Amino acid sequence: MNLFKQKQAILAPILVLVVAIIFSLTLASSVNPTPKNLPIAIVNEDQGIQVPSKGTVNIGQMMVSKINELSKPKNDEKPAIKWIQVSSEENVRKGLNNQKYYAALILPKDLSKNQASLKTANPSPISIKILVNQGKNANGSAMASQMLSHLVENLNLTIHTEIFNELKKSVSSISVNQAEVLANPIITKVENVNAIGTHTANGNAPVSLITPLWMSSLIGAVIVFLAKKKTETSNSISKIKVIFEQLLLGVVLSFLIGFGITLMAKWIGFTLPTFLDVALYLTITYFCFHILISAVMSWIGFGGVAIFALIFFFSGSLIGMPKELLPTFSKDWIYSWIPMRFGADGLREIFYFDKGLSMSHSMNMIIWIGIISVVLLILSAFKSKKEKVHQTLNV
Repeated sequence: MNLFKQKQAILAPILVLVVAIIFSLTLASSVNPTPKNLPIAIVNEDQGIQVPSKGTVNIGQMMVSKINELSKPKNDEKPAIKWIQVSSEENVRKGLNNQKYYAALILPKDLSKNQASLKTANPSPISIKILVNQGKNANGSAMASQMLSHLVENLNLTIHTEIFNELKKSVSSISVNQAEVLANPIITKVENVNAIGTHTANGNAPVSLITPLWMSSLIGAVIVFLAKKKTETSNSISKIKVIFEQLLLGVVLSFLIGFGITLMAKWIGFTLPTFLDVALYLTITYFCFHILISAVMSWIGFGGVAIFALIFFFSGSLIGMPKELLPTFSKDWIYSWIPMRFGADGLREIFYFDKGLSMSHSMNMIIWIGIISVVLLILSAFKSKKEKVHQTLNV
């Protein structure tokens, strides 16, 4: 018998190539991750000063205008930073807590006053505050912090050069105190908001916990599906009874896995905000994931496993990254809908934003996934006999 006459041998190169292409797409997010429109807030509290020959001068407003000018898109390319002007530090902190910004730059009330003092014998340094929203995303906030620090360094050098050039024209010498302040006219104060703390996998604890949860829900759904196949009958009432038993078993598995993963995390050494909140959140998330997979398999058969395995492989490299660093394909076609992302985001709010077990956007999405999945699972009891035979052949 000639191997090359077999259909499988002929299809092998095509199938292998398709698989290689699909899994190669998972690398898209790791190729030259460049930030685009990274939201960073800027607060100008500068009250300005009155200058006899110039009227009111507001250095803070001039800085904001300059920053906005430099951040305009060039050649239709999106800028690295999307600057968002906020009226006050109080409002910007609310925005940070609501995960609107990765960081914030706060220009002080006395910026113009202190900048003018740099030309006098009693100079006062300018104090600029940087707020870093670590909890939103450790990688994104670190990148935002670096970009803001670099920006302040450039402002520091610009002011240093301008003041020295002016002093050269008007004075022959300066005091030690002046030299000390002028060497570093801007003092930067960095504050970590919603800090990730220690023993949280450098801020990646949510991803570290949601990954085994997803795999457990996939394996659990497959095992229950195989057990269910042995108990199915042609009677719709009997099938609904089996489905409710399946849901009950899903609840048992949810508590087992939810509390089990939380106990393991604590034993390994993770710093948990509240054991019960984390355990219950993982329990709810497991149930919704488990029922989602079960519902899909109840309609299309065992082939549904491949779909959720692919989701896992595509999700693994995405859910830990800020979406502003992802290529367009990954951000629009994968990141925007993958269930694991909602699971990790909800866990992030518990870990770093002190939200506890609340009805956040992520929790709402997960619960809706569960509700729709339960409905689809129940409706599968009324599938036609033809569909049932087709599913049996798939298995």
